[in-house]
Amino acid sequence: MKAMSRFLVTLSMLLVVIPANAYDDGTSMFPIINKSREIVSFIEDEMNYEVVRIELDILRTSKTIVRTLSSDYNYAIVAYGDSRFKDIDVKVYAKYGGEWELVSQDTDSEPVAIASVEPSYTREYMIEITAYEFYSGYDVGHYGLVICHNK
Repeated sequence: MKAMSRFLVTLSMLLVVIPANAYDDGTSMFPIINKSREIVSFIEDEMNYEVVRIELDILRTSKTIVRTLSSDYNYAIVAYGDSRFKDIDVKVYAKYGGEWELVSQDTDSEPVAIASVEPSYTREYMIEITAYEFYSGYDVGHYGLVICHNK
């Protein structure tokens, strides 16, 4: 548990200092690609975690993905936006008896969201990414999602 907490704090600090606006003309994927490259490098090289999914796309409201998470690992789910996002959120739900129950969520007001999951059982999880707030003049932006786990 301490290792996961240390990992999340360190990753949060890194995400704050990575610029998201290089090449930013409002339509280019370069800013989010560059940010993703830095994040993946840090996760794999510095934190010794394994990245198991990367997703880059456009987000206007919210999006969900479903993925099976194994009880063999502890996971970090990281969602981040380009310079148009003021606040992006992530919630993680586990499927229990056919129903989705919230198990982890981001609670800050930043353009980066991190949730951790330590599965007791291997099961389906639903990850919901929400564009909670954009900067004035924007209603859409590019986001990145990274799912990683300890080795």
